[in-house]
Amino acid sequence: MKKSIVAILFAVLWTSFSASPLVAQRKTFLKFNPTTLVNELDVYVSHELSPSVSLELGSGFIYTDYWDNVLNQFDFGQIKPHISEHQYLNAKGFNGRLGVRFYVISPYTENAKARGTYFEPVLLYKQIWYPHDDKELDSKNYIEKGKKYVTGLQLLIGRQYQRKKIYFDKYIGLGVRAKTYSFDNFEVNEGNGDVQNNGKRTTSWLPSIHLGIKIAFDLSRH
Repeated sequence: MKKSIVAILFAVLWTSFSASPLVAQRKTFLKFNPTTLVNELDVYVSHELSPSVSLELGSGFIYTDYWDNVLNQFDFGQIKPHISEHQYLNAKGFNGRLGVRFYVISPYTENAKARGTYFEPVLLYKQIWYPHDDKELDSKNYIEKGKKYVTGLQLLIGRQYQRKKIYFDKYIGLGVRAKTYSFDNFEVNEGNGDVQNNGKRTTSWLPSIHLGIKIAFDLSRH
């Protein structure tokens, strides 16, 4: 399904690019997202393919997953993993994003107050490793490990505009994501007294809300 979505996005984007006669004003932007600094550092590169379409690639370093621990305190019908607070706090990982931006009002439209307004579908992928957690059972030490994989689709609307030499990219949107946990859970079997690993691999599909702002810098030569 993900391959089909990517193929459709590139087909639409290629059609828009081929049909546009204005390609001389293409710009490349380097963007940072300060609204995600609570758990990760995100960097983006955006390149205009035409005055009405741009491609955006993003990647980031995840240095904690504590926000997920807070969300798991509430019951949304999700499957809650056997991950400790210590593991959430000290988790590490990376993410990747691919977005195709379609400008409803082109940034090059003159005398338009809302120029730079866009719609952008974004594909998301995250992989997170949780640190090992030591557990002592029957005078023996067991190491519990954990991982998380996130795939999702975001549908964003926003507006990118310029203030002096800096560009601001405000957005809001909805999405859906699949969160897959793989974790260990060593426990003593009450029946025979043996220690067994009751860990599992679980997947939950959840809606998501997105709200933030990116700060962009034009890397193009003028």
